[in-house]
Amino acid sequence: MLSKNHPIILFIDRFGFSIYQDTLTNIPKFNFTPDLVSNLDVVNNEQFAGLISTFIQINKIIGSSLAVILSDNVIYVKDLVSPAQKSAPAAGLKTDSSEDKEHQGEVQSFLEDVPFEEVLAKVIKTGNVSRIVAVNRGLVMAIIDAFKGKGSVVESITPGFMFGQSANFTAGLTSDNIRVVLGNAEILRLGNLLTDSEKMIPSQDLESELIIPSNMTKSDLGSSGKKPQSRRQYVLVGVFVILLVILGVVYFTMGASQKLPPSYKIKANVPSAAVPTVPPAGGPTAAQAVITTVPVDLKTIKIKIVSSSLADTKAADLQSGLLKIGLMDVVNEVSEVSIPERSSVVFSQNIPADLRNNISIEIKKILPSVTVLENQDPDFTVNILIGKS
Repeated sequence: MLSKNHPIILFIDRFGFSIYQDTLTNIPKFNFTPDLVSNLDVVNNEQFAGLISTFIQINKIIGSSLAVILSDNVIYVKDLVSPAQKSAPAAGLKTDSSEDKEHQGEVQSFLEDVPFEEVLAKVIKTGNVSRIVAVNRGLVMAIIDAFKGKGSVVESITPGFMFGQSANFTAGLTSDNIRVVLGNAEILRLGNLLTDSEKMIPSQDLESELIIPSNMTKSDLGSSGKKPQSRRQYVLVGVFVILLVILGVVYFTMGASQKLPPSYKIKANVPSAAVPTVPPAGGPTAAQAVITTVPVDLKTIKIKIVSSSLADTKAADLQSGLLKIGLMDVVNEVSEVSIPERSSVVFSQNIPADLRNNISIEIKKILPSVTVLENQDPDFTVNILIGKS
């Protein structure tokens, strides 16, 4: 199924996604942040797609055939009742399609409880068990579309559990389970949520994209053809309204001028230095700036500024500002190829937090809306890409 020419494995879990390609020296990871993805829903599609495109460009991922593996913590699964679990019919009596209709009822009830507007789902047979699997279509397709925009072709979207005990995805994308995925094209085919051998109901009719066995029909899933509102959503809305009423009563009782109690103060989420992250677009927070760091010789810090010829003034001003704060190895490079719309800065993971904060301050004097990223390179490098806007 996958091309032999540098195939890509993309593993999606609740916290981000990881990439394998044989041209890469490591397994880069894109971490979800609350301003991008919340409860597996994409918050800002345009910003999300732009950051993924930058991630692909920075890691030099080559467009190729793409296999998507879904972690257990991003999918919703239900085992359907097997006909083998029911009493066999009396001899001489013919069975009807009631078993299929019971499955259809289970599928419909299951989809009502999946808390997303658009769902990619499929009934998969694993051994003697039929299992309905669903995932948020908006999240998966937002990631996939960014890779398609860079020349990749999506071959399959497969739940990780299909590989059984031969692959342990609890530790993420590792060299061991990469070998398992690459060596089991048949599993990618059988568990593929995008297989052409199944019947697909268009999302505009069902408000979800559901792939079902060919012996089921659209009418069997409900006369309206639309996904009913989730009962869980109704409960959550009701709880939210009640909390608003309680909060309003407390507010007016205590007085509008009284400050909120300390329990309402939100602590900044400081990511671990051992895991590469994609911080919010605003850059490092004050909490990140006070992390204890190991002193580093500024001579070892290598900074490269890449810009088009139209932005050479910005590049020169940025170089001058970085030299003034004590950095010594700062070079400019002019490139007219693959200049993105938005500016970005990529820190290697060993750049100390306080130095990273000082560099970010200087960069934002010239590029106020710069996107801050991090890679897993073990050296001391900072790559600044000045965008078109």
